Amino acid sequence: MADYRIALVPGDGVGPEVISSARQVLEAVAVRTGIEFAFASFLAGKAAYDETGNSLPDATLDGIRNADAALMGAMSTGLVPPPSPMGVLRRALDLYADVRPIQSYPGVWCLRDNLDLYVVRENTEGFLADRNLYKGSGEFMPDPDTVLSLRVITRKNSRRIARFCFELARNLRRKKITVAHKANVLRLGCGFFLEIVREAGKEYPEITLEDTYVDSVANDLVRHPERFDVILTTNLFGDILSDEAAALVSSLVPTANFGADCALFRPIHEALLPQPGKNVANPLPTILCGQMMLDWLGETEAAWVLQEAVRRFLADGKDFPADLGGSGTTTEVTVAVCRKVKEIE
Repeated sequence: MADYRIALVPGDGVGPEVISSARQVLEAVAVRTGIEFAFASFLAGKAAYDETGNSLPDATLDGIRNADAALMGAMSTGLVPPPSPMGVLRRALDLYADVRPIQSYPGVWCLRDNLDLYVVRENTEGFLADRNLYKGSGEFMPDPDTVLSLRVITRKNSRRIARFCFELARNLRRKKITVAHKANVLRLGCGFFLEIVREAGKEYPEITLEDTYVDSVANDLVRHPERFDVILTTNLFGDILSDEAAALVSSLVPTANFGADCALFRPIHEALLPQPGKNVANPLPTILCGQMMLDWLGETEAAWVLQEAVRRFLADGKDFPADLGGSGTTTEVTVAVCRKVKEIE
């Protein structure tokens, strides 16, 4: 019987509501499969700032470091002074790989019935100013009429995200990786990244590597998404493409941030838009984060049970949350998924 320490970081807004839902489903899966979880909650975001004066306390970082995995809700980063707590979190834990699986589910709108692809983005540098410098911000104003934004691409981080992506593709038995770039105009930055990915690809001859301009990838995600298996790209491009891809499956998408020694799972932002306290938030993306977490922990049976419970709930077409066209409350969705977990033989 496995025992896992899970750090819960509910955060702000509807974060506590959807984290509570995910915990309840994980507890149902634990009863069903014999796993044991030891949950511990930590503050982050505005809730942390209001209580401690720090939007990301050291106790939260230590709690995540000491856990087997972490599950996060939402953080109101725009309501706290800089630096961004998510940027600090990624740097402090070196969460260099952002992975988002895009999969179709029954009973809800999806652009295609059989979508199954991954978007992998480098998560610690690039154009995103909150995480591409050791200190300070990569965006600044030298005078009142000028803004400069830095893009950082390093050999070390490009090499490790490339190898991570190839290993992921190999483990998932994927046959092709598409590198999304803009080397025709960003010749040094994108060209450098592309060169390093190609070099890494020589160690994985069984995986086809292609490269495509990022605007063409954005176009084909809508027109021909079935042509993609795994998409690899830099930070800002990946931020945009992964949100676009999520929209193809009604945003029923978890996200994983991986470092060398830890992993953090959280839903995409679109899943966290409703007003808190109304019991109308869609908990399914956060629940699916639990499935992704179980897979990463090596609990493949438990991961299958959780995902199958979500599939069966969606196939029934009852108690859908508001953002999927129904009137089901957060509580009703959670109870229904827990019931499906118990019904699986």
